[in-house]
Amino acid sequence: MPIIQTVNEHQFIDAFRTWDTYKNNFSYEGLKALYEELEQVAECMDNETMELDVVAICCDYTEFENFEDFQEQYSNLEIKHIFGGSKDCLDYWTSIVLPECWVGKDSDNTEEVKHLPFIIHNF
Repeated sequence: MPIIQTVNEHQFIDAFRTWDTYKNNFSYEGLKALYEELEQVAECMDNETMELDVVAICCDYTEFENFEDFQEQYSNLEIKHIFGGSKDCLDYWTSIVLPECWVGKDSDNTEEVKHLPFIIHNF
């Protein structure tokens, strides 16, 4: 029988910050946004729980400093926008997690958001 421990946002962030190998995978704001995202995902699951596996989360998600950073790492793809739902938009291919700095921004305005950090579920 598994033992389940519920973690709050602070404990979730600490789980990443205390591992030398993974402490720089996500910014503090990115970890806060990722916690909220994973909490929502867990709520949609049958048992409403999710294992906190730092290594798996680091393999499944990547934070980018901005859209240019993403384009450099995925230069083989012809993705021109973050949002839009078409094949040349990142949100067509994967889910995107947005840190708090996106609040109040127009996600359809490429110029307004192209310098903001974001996290993707790796694809």
